[in-house]
This record gives sequence, C-alpha cells and structure tokens, in this order.
Amino acid sequence: MAGAEAPAEAGARFVQMAFAAEAAQVRLVRAAVRERLGAWGLEGFVDMALLVADELVANAIQHGCGSSDDTVTVSAWCTVDELLIEVGDPSPVRPRRRCAGERDESGRGLELVAAVVDRWGSEAAPGRRGKRVWIAFRTTPKEAEA
Repeated sequence: MAGAEAPAEAGARFVQMAFAAEAAQVRLVRAAVRERLGAWGLEGFVDMALLVADELVANAIQHGCGSSDDTVTVSAWCTVDELLIEVGDPSPVRPRRRCAGERDESGRGLELVAAVVDRWGSEAAPGRRGKRVWIAFRTTPKEAEA
C-alpha cells in the first residue's frame, strides 16, 4: 500500500466500523472517533480528525455509494508516530482534488483535507470491490525523530 497500512493485528490502538450509507450515521462515526482518540490520549487531534472524517464519510456517501443499502467502512489506528483514518466505499472511482469556482457550492472538501493533514491518498480496496481513502496526522514533532 502506498501510504497507510492498517496494523496486522487489531489491538487496542485500532478501531473499525461499518455502517449504512446514510447521512444520519455520520454522528456514530464522530462519536466513535472522538471516544477512540480520547482513549488513545490524542485529544489534541480530535477537532481536525472529526473535520476530516466528516468530509471523507460525506464524500463516500455522496459520491461512492449508489444507495443506503451500500456500506461505508471507517478505520482508525495509531502507530508510533501517526494517527491514520481510512474510509472505504464500494465505488472504484478515486477522489480528485478540484478547483472550485468562487460561486461553486461544493468542491472544496479535498482541498480542506489536504490543508490540515500531513498526507493523504486513495487506492483500490484490496480483495473487494471499491476503494479506500486515507489520511495521516503526524503525532510526534519532526524534531523528535532526529
């Protein structure tokens, strides 16, 4: 995988959920992400993580699903130096950043995501139909790596 590899073993620092592709389900994602980050001691990342998770889940529901019968998956995990969040949907069409016009009512979400995360990407979902879009926040200062 080019950017975000889920841990081989799901442990205390990994959470995954699946839900129907309905906007009303987004509140469950927010609650789960908030709770998990608190349990992991990453309260300082909650606001940005929720902003990004909301955007990726909204995109998955709006652009990646054909109906509420489809399923969206959300995974979050923490490595030694990164917090990663991944959203999967059944569409093979990968997201692309675009330049929204001044009067456009949409089209700015991925620009916002790219502005607040350290890295992001998308790829075909291995072993199943669809794709996954992931983001990563660095949790340790770059100076700490030296």
